[in-house]
Amino acid sequence: MPQTPLNRAQQAFLRLVRQQAYASAVNALSRMHPADLAALFNYLPENEQKWFAENILRVGKLPKVVSELEPSFVPQLLEFISEDELLRSLQSMEPDDAVDILSGLSEEKRKEIFEKLTGAQKIAVGKLLGYAPDTAGGIMTTDYVAMPEIAVASEAITTLRQQEKRPEIPYIYITDAHQKLVGAVSFKDLVLSAPNTKLADIMARDPIAVWAGKSQESVATMIAKYNLLAVPVVDEHHRLIGQITVDDAIDVLYEEATEDIYHLGSLGQEEHIATSVATSTKWRAPWLLINLGTAILAAATVSLFSDTISRYVVLAVMMPIVAGMGGNAGTQSLTVVTRGLALGEVDWSIGWKVLLKEVSVGFLNGAINGVVMGLITWGWYHNFTLAAIMFFAMIGNLIIAGLFGALVPLMLKKMNLDPALGSSIIVTTATDVGGFFVFLGLATVLIKYIVA
Repeated sequence: MPQTPLNRAQQAFLRLVRQQAYASAVNALSRMHPADLAALFNYLPENEQKWFAENILRVGKLPKVVSELEPSFVPQLLEFISEDELLRSLQSMEPDDAVDILSGLSEEKRKEIFEKLTGAQKIAVGKLLGYAPDTAGGIMTTDYVAMPEIAVASEAITTLRQQEKRPEIPYIYITDAHQKLVGAVSFKDLVLSAPNTKLADIMARDPIAVWAGKSQESVATMIAKYNLLAVPVVDEHHRLIGQITVDDAIDVLYEEATEDIYHLGSLGQEEHIATSVATSTKWRAPWLLINLGTAILAAATVSLFSDTISRYVVLAVMMPIVAGMGGNAGTQSLTVVTRGLALGEVDWSIGWKVLLKEVSVGFLNGAINGVVMGLITWGWYHNFTLAAIMFFAMIGNLIIAGLFGALVPLMLKKMNLDPALGSSIIVTTATDVGGFFVFLGLATVLIKYIVA
């Protein structure tokens, strides 16, 4: 969840813990929202984290706190919970919440704990664990309400009241004799209908549904696009097997946006302020080494024109401007196209239109900035040839920026890779190498006019 400043209740809780007023702290803890409690975990020293974990378990808030906690903190929290306590908690919670907790354990520990679950809970959790965690099946809950078409409103309401668990019921799903989804009735329509109204008369036929293997990102985008409170999940035979609610969709959108930001920043893992120095170094070092390699490639490009630079040293002053502008323009194109791919606005079939648009934007912005930089160069050095080179180099490198800023994420998506992963490094390399080559290449061809 997004990190926000601590509210008054959170600040008061931390004061109570620091003063070792544990009885009052537990009382405050029992009244706080799980999202607020999850945000506090990172603020507590290790000895207090153990006390915190034991007490959120005792007041029955462990599942919700875990679901609100940043994934990287989940294993740390669960270390403080004994196996027996964890097992009792897993046995009583919603299956999807249980899966969230099990996913935070090592594979060996997860299998060990799962085997000790019993009854319907083990069956439900086992089904969810069978799906990849980033799919609709992986984030759905198996707690939903399904009824036949012939049922009437009063029967549906009675059934809801008799539920042992109280599932989230934005919709009552209508199924046929083979458990295939045929319709959905909103909770509002149900309670506002006459008691003897048939569900078949008030249901929306062929409701929007998703296959269990569909990516979680596309499911969340669909829920946001159609303003749904939940979406049913079906198997390959269109049989109803679960539902995904809007709160889960919001979590997915946040996770995906965070992941894209980290990938655009060339971070392969999700890192936080509280991440240890050793871990942060381990995660960042590989990408920085890759970046170092691309920087050496750019330097090698410059070295090809060392004779030209030695004949007119001012070129060394001007060339970072061309490369820097290309890098900024490439990041702009990359951001727009990556967002379009994430929201389903762009795919390979219209890739050529995207490329043409970004190249055109690059040309026009290159011309605008080229004119400005050309005039500045003329006023600075009174050298018309150098000013003209700046103009054309700016256009050339911003065209390169638009081309690679659009092409790289499209190609990565085509290869079923995250469009944001490593894109910034590739685009920056292209604009650095391309900018230096265009600028110094033109300068080499026209060096005698520059010097004259």
